[in-house]
Amino acid sequence: MRLFDILGVLYEPVNILDSHEHLLTYVEPELNEDGTCPIYKVPGNTYSLLQYAHNEEQKAHLLDLLVRLSRLVRWIHIQSDVDWFGIYLRHGDKLVKYVYNGEMSKAEFEISQEHLSKSINTKVIMERRPYYIPNVDNHDGPYYRCDVKVKSELCCPIFASDGQVMGIFDCEDHRPNFFDDKIEFIVKQVRKAIEIFLEDHPYVINSNDFSLTESAFDRDIKKQLMAHKTA
Repeated sequence: MRLFDILGVLYEPVNILDSHEHLLTYVEPELNEDGTCPIYKVPGNTYSLLQYAHNEEQKAHLLDLLVRLSRLVRWIHIQSDVDWFGIYLRHGDKLVKYVYNGEMSKAEFEISQEHLSKSINTKVIMERRPYYIPNVDNHDGPYYRCDVKVKSELCCPIFASDGQVMGIFDCEDHRPNFFDDKIEFIVKQVRKAIEIFLEDHPYVINSNDFSLTESAFDRDIKKQLMAHKTA
């Protein structure tokens, strides 16, 4: 699959006469007391992305972004048959799920030292590279289990034009080793298309929510990486 084909999905015109308001909210599962996602899910709160649109113009840009990214997520499902695919954008020290295809899941992930040993999402941001678990049953590293049926997972950073990580996308499947022959397509082609699209989208470039000023967590991680390299 060519990069041109993926970009075509993202840049196909949006019919402004269609209603897309439903994309602004989604239901997340009822969470455990510690904020984690339970293995067996029941519907919980409705999460609203409107909190990240501060005026009507920004809401219109947000809707456009959601329509196009949702279209891409569905297209990836059709092309690859992956069971779950979601795109998260970074807001300060948290990741927010914007669009996804598959079962309901947690809306936010904290980016913190505490979550570094629990979540590959945080590990991907720290190490600035994709992370693949071919078979979660044989994995003993960081892993956040949200669905007992998931057997393989691939998570990839999304880079801004200045090289900082502005988000991630995460894909999961109920079959072990599912992504073995799809890494080239997902990690290189899909990632590049998302980065090109986000780089000049008005929702991103006109919002202060995506300020990538280095956080205390980022500085702490850099210190750890430097210490590891010199050890």
